[in-house]
Amino acid sequence: MKTGSCLHDLVAEYRRSGNGRDEIMEGIASQVYANPRRFGFDGEDEAADALFRYGRRIASLADRFVDRGLPFDAYLVTSLRFLSRTVRRNRRREAERQRVCERAEAELGSQEPAEAGPGLCYDPPEEADKPGLPRKRGKRAETFASRLVFLYLKCAWDADDSSTRRVAAAAHVDFDWLNSAIAQARRSLDTERARFERMATGRNRSWCRLRILEARLRDEAELSRRIGLQAAVERERSRFERAREGLRLFRPVVPNSMVARILDVPKGTVDSGLYYFKKARGL
Repeated sequence: MKTGSCLHDLVAEYRRSGNGRDEIMEGIASQVYANPRRFGFDGEDEAADALFRYGRRIASLADRFVDRGLPFDAYLVTSLRFLSRTVRRNRRREAERQRVCERAEAELGSQEPAEAGPGLCYDPPEEADKPGLPRKRGKRAETFASRLVFLYLKCAWDADDSSTRRVAAAAHVDFDWLNSAIAQARRSLDTERARFERMATGRNRSWCRLRILEARLRDEAELSRRIGLQAAVERERSRFERAREGLRLFRPVVPNSMVARILDVPKGTVDSGLYYFKKARGL
């Protein structure tokens, strides 16, 4: 086992020559395992976890050390004591998250997950040839089919196989053709989809924070801390509700220009078709 003075000499040599970094790390590990409590750890398991998770950070201590009359060993003790608090804090937070998830799972039982985001599991098919609107017998039927397809492509965010089959039947168009057009329309919403997923991640994090705060509030007995926790719970609950409402109202639409490009028709045709379709139905 390397002594503190030996470790200090290794660091000094490393700073002069740039060699011996691995030996320094071995020396640090030897000291930490020999006496983990000296460095702020509860035992060898906690010390091993810190060395595994924060190995690069610990190794970089040799680069950050400045000799001001105290040995590297003293700097190491101070730094690792600070790191040990981080390890315990992260472990406590992880335990709280685990308890919250277990409690939520027990409450939900066998229910299906709620509020699944639209299209999050969507796997777009391979790029197909650009489709064109099929010609139908009868001007009125052809006009209705075109306008219904225009509207459905604009609402591609909410499209699924079931609704695509119904629209294909109502518009008298081929399902595979319409599904290919929907796939292209949905790809045009990739930016909006990324935004939706960021919003969903924020909502999920807010839900987790809310449940952790509620758990802390239930376990807290001191009045002053309960008051502070209650205020924090209310703030987080309000933040969570706003995030959930934002997701509920999130309905991006495909631009008319993109619909026209997908169907290879003039944009004005799409504009006027949607205008008269909505007007005829009082939308």
